[in-house]
Amino acid sequence: MTADVIEPFAFLTVESLRAGWWLTWRLLVRVGAIFVAAALVGLVLIQGAVGQFLMGLGFCVGAAWSLYLLPKLTSQWAQERYGAPLENPVKVWWGITWRGLVVSLVAAVIMAVPNVVALSLKTAYSGSVLGGLAGLILWLLSVANVVVSVMATGWAMSKVTAEQLSGRTPMMSATSASSAAAAIAPIEVDAPAADPVVAPAPRPAPRAAVAPSAPAAASAEGKRQCPKCGLYETERGSVIGWYCKVCGWREARR
Repeated sequence: MTADVIEPFAFLTVESLRAGWWLTWRLLVRVGAIFVAAALVGLVLIQGAVGQFLMGLGFCVGAAWSLYLLPKLTSQWAQERYGAPLENPVKVWWGITWRGLVVSLVAAVIMAVPNVVALSLKTAYSGSVLGGLAGLILWLLSVANVVVSVMATGWAMSKVTAEQLSGRTPMMSATSASSAAAAIAPIEVDAPAADPVVAPAPRPAPRAAVAPSAPAAASAEGKRQCPKCGLYETERGSVIGWYCKVCGWREARR
């Protein structure tokens, strides 16, 4: 997830809860294994003073490991969200720790009265419906305390990150914006090459209509004048009609 601006979250927001859970879960996975292993060694495998010493040593190692991981994981969160890591691990650790302590103290003061009342009712009416209701209220107060602590952690993370990266432009958001613009921009596809224009083949010139030959004029001797050579050496055959004996003209048959 990337952000458009670098600014701290409000306290009672989903963003604070999500950021705090991001850090809390990763700390529990890494440090919780050390605590569980130390408890198994001290309570099951090696009982007595030696086991208690090893268990205490394991808890100290887990606590030191958590102190080392807190600024490192916060820097990783800032890198993923804003594209820039955090500097000065001690300052990051202290900024998250003192804010978390202040919020936990305020939450403890606010929840002290209902916690005491519910505990008194559970003790006084143990085994009754009212005692069960008081136990449920105690459980809900414990869950609320955990949620407030996780939310305070996320809020403190955002405050420390905003203090170090304020005034910068989130690199991740710029990259995602350019990627989105490239995805929205239409892809230019080269137009297919136009087919070469083929000049139409020249059409043959239309033949001039042959004007019907005018009937040849007849001579005084009863012969027709040849329209081709102009002579009167024509005869009329019984089959082919008029024809010229000189140039070979023949009368067109109708």
